[in-house]
Parts: sequence; structure tokens; C-alpha cells
Amino acid sequence: MKSLKHLVSAVVAGAIVALAAAAPALAVTNAGMEPATSYVAAFAPIFGISGYPHSGVMQIAVNDGTISGTYSGTSVGPDYLNDRILPVSGTISPSDGYVQLFIGGALSLRGTMNADGTISGTASYGGRLYEFVAAPGTLGKRV
Repeated sequence: MKSLKHLVSAVVAGAIVALAAAAPALAVTNAGMEPATSYVAAFAPIFGISGYPHSGVMQIAVNDGTISGTYSGTSVGPDYLNDRILPVSGTISPSDGYVQLFIGGALSLRGTMNADGTISGTASYGGRLYEFVAAPGTLGKRV
């Protein structure tokens, strides 16, 4: 069972690195009635190996420094966020890309949004700290 946990951790860690890799130039700003942008998210524990990584999909819109949308967990392991559609809310600073993001009252994130739309930072979930990365795209496809 520990081997499976380590394998899953390694696979999701690889996904986090792949998501953080170079992506096409994309300004993620939705104005007016534009549709939300699809994201694939992954987050893994910062400390220790006792936790396991999580994944999910988001649909978010950015308008005048406000972030809104939905999140649904897709983790392999047990996860409160799985099979739920939770609200996403937050803010982004247009001057430096600083992001504060909240997912359904369960996860909070402080980080940055890069010019390509990738969001990365430290998340708090279930009393633990996680390295969080979300990149524009859908499962199995990059935007």
C-alpha cells in the first residue's frame, strides 16, 4: 500500500512539474460575458510523505481583479473535494499577479498568476500545507 502511495505521489508530482513547465502565451482575463477558462489543478503536501496528492478541474473567470468560478476534485484517493462542484472566489493584483483564491471554504491559496495564466503557490487544505499549481487546459489537453 505504501508503494502505491509513493507511486501516486510521484505521478502527481510529475504532473505538477509538467503543469509548471512552459505553456503557450495566454492572458487569462475574461471580460463581460466571456466564458470561463478551464484549468487543471494539482496540489501535493509540502511536508512529509504521510499525505497524498490531490487533483481537480476548475472553470474560472477573471474580471477587474476578481476571480470567480467552480472547482471539482478528481483525486484518485479519498478527497472531500471529489465529485462536488464547489465555488471558487478570489482576487488578483494586476500589478504583480498576486492571487488569493478560496475553494468552497475548504482550501485557501496564496500565490501568483504568471503571464501564461498558470497559478502557483501555497495552499492550506485540511490543516496541512500544499504546493499548488493550476494551468489553463482540460484533462488530457493543454490550451
